[in-house]
Amino acid sequence: MTSGRWAVAVAGLLVSVVVVGLAPERPRAQQSRPAAAAAPDPAKFQAAMAEWKGKIVPAAKKEGEVIWYSCAQAIEAEGTIRLFNKVYPDIQVSQVLGPGYQMVEKISTEAAAGRLQADVYQCGGQSGRTVSWRGLADEFTPPTALDPSVKWRWPVMNAETKLAGVFASVSGLNINTKLVPPEKYPKSYWDLVRDPYWVDLIKRKRVAFTDPRIANIGVYHTYGLKEVNAKDFGEPWVREFAGLKPKLLGFNESGEVARGELHAMLGGPWRVEYNLGTVPITKICLEPGCVSTQSPLFAVVKGAPHPNAAKVFVDFTLSKDYAEWRVQSFGNTPARADVTPRPLDDPGKHKLQFQGDDRAERQITEVLKWVIASKLFDY
Repeated sequence: MTSGRWAVAVAGLLVSVVVVGLAPERPRAQQSRPAAAAAPDPAKFQAAMAEWKGKIVPAAKKEGEVIWYSCAQAIEAEGTIRLFNKVYPDIQVSQVLGPGYQMVEKISTEAAAGRLQADVYQCGGQSGRTVSWRGLADEFTPPTALDPSVKWRWPVMNAETKLAGVFASVSGLNINTKLVPPEKYPKSYWDLVRDPYWVDLIKRKRVAFTDPRIANIGVYHTYGLKEVNAKDFGEPWVREFAGLKPKLLGFNESGEVARGELHAMLGGPWRVEYNLGTVPITKICLEPGCVSTQSPLFAVVKGAPHPNAAKVFVDFTLSKDYAEWRVQSFGNTPARADVTPRPLDDPGKHKLQFQGDDRAERQITEVLKWVIASKLFDY
């Protein structure tokens, strides 16, 4: 099993996503709550469970292995495998670790050569959906997603891509509470580019932004402001912000705000330890709102060498035990409504700019290409 730590050199890594056949769509109005899941069909669930118990699980145990292509680092991967093997000790999990888009390209290359090794893909919202957009994801609905007794905060299966959106996260402005007094907290994204206090901090590289030229949360903020809220923010805000040359960080910061190396970061990850009150950090949603994305996404790879084991693995990620572990370990908000998220991580307790679903992700793909072509952040 490969589950060692990996490092990603993100300086200068510009990811251009090409999605064929995507017609431009008008962004939807702001929505602070995810759409409700459709009512389950008990008969469909019973039929799925009959096949599950009688065919899929026995076949998965016979296959005995699942190859998991994933961007999950050591603690997450090892914990996932440990919990899975408590339920399915007969199925060995081997993780192939790497950045999301490298995994997507690896799967694409394997499929084209007829030598597919991946069974399950798991990483972020953009890369995960690209697996489906390229026709590499199996249209599998886990039986747990059909269970009438399980309630969901949002439709757990994305309608278009058939990916399991098992968890979500909320991204806002992370602020060091020792360095920034409450009266200086910005109220709007415009404050970042118009308030002399924040302009000075940004120019001095004391405020960071997740690089919007890569498929990560920075481009989600850019999309929300440029497209969803074009009337009040739009391209003018993006250009003013880029003109201040904020410090750009890659896929994930490693605690610079909490350690006092930065006053604030827009788009930085919210770590579970931040909820414990042991570090001087808070998260605020600037007007017109925070952004949220479904991540990680899980997909059964089409033509997987261990298709039944792959289905069992993906279904497990919808379980209550797994959701509870991720809330405690990483602060993720689960799709399952019977597992309570931490307040600062709960999309239902924040004003959000848009609903992070398949439709929004198509538009974000176009904004990512626009950011790269504009060269606004090439400094």
